[in-house]
Amino acid sequence: MDQNPVPGQDALAPPDAAIAQRYLDEARMVATRRDRAVDRRALAWLQIANAAVTAVYLTAFAWVLESAGSLVPQVILFVFLVWIQIASGMAQRNGMQWRMTRSRWLWIAVCAVVLITSRVVFGFAVVDRSLPLFVMFLPGGLVLVALGGYGLLQLLNASRDPRPPRPARRRLPLGVRIGTMLLGAAFGVLILLLGAPDGVVASTILLLIFLLLLALMFASRSDLGLPAIGAAWRWPHVLVFAVTASALLMLVMVDAAGERPVGLGATALIGAGAVLLFVGAAFIPGRDARE
Repeated sequence: MDQNPVPGQDALAPPDAAIAQRYLDEARMVATRRDRAVDRRALAWLQIANAAVTAVYLTAFAWVLESAGSLVPQVILFVFLVWIQIASGMAQRNGMQWRMTRSRWLWIAVCAVVLITSRVVFGFAVVDRSLPLFVMFLPGGLVLVALGGYGLLQLLNASRDPRPPRPARRRLPLGVRIGTMLLGAAFGVLILLLGAPDGVVASTILLLIFLLLLALMFASRSDLGLPAIGAAWRWPHVLVFAVTASALLMLVMVDAAGERPVGLGATALIGAGAVLLFVGAAFIPGRDARE
């Protein structure tokens, strides 16, 4: 072993063959423990879920932009940003790694090409409404095929991995419970406002989204932040989020189409149901922290 001693100090005596072999064995054990801490199956499923959510977001966003002067695109953007932060907490919980291997660089290049292409098609779909209706679904379809396909490839590669130990369940920490209920309150208010008169929606939703995003940025490193919430959630919590976000999205799409099949009373009832779902989910046991 060659070494460069500290200036003014004598070089250390090199280890013998037995000690050097123990160093090499320990390095391999560290790599093995690192791989055991990474749940590649869960990360693959999360990749597929992110691809599906992004595809739905792009399609819904292209659809609602047709209604000029409407603020419903900001509602969809808010929901998408919330999911991104929750998913980041799930990824960190499952040991997400960003090692820049050759295959990783290839994936980044493919994603960049897909995203650029989808943005170009998205621009055409939004600007030129004379194009066929299927053009509106192309950006989301491209993202779903490319990113979802990569997730399926990751799932196949992880099929031979040993099953990681199932994390113990525990009661959600106080900060996570409060953050979960606050998130439900935000969804409930957004759903309520979709049934309000247009003038109220235009002014209130814009202010509400601004304040919510500002609060999320300040709380992102605490237990109230969305990454910490995502790291502690299990499938019942994600199901509550999916049901509530789907209900909000359906109401937004109907509103963008210029129809009002539901009034303020109905949206108030739906919003109250969303709040109750999140309050109930806050007391469902979550995942224990991974060691």
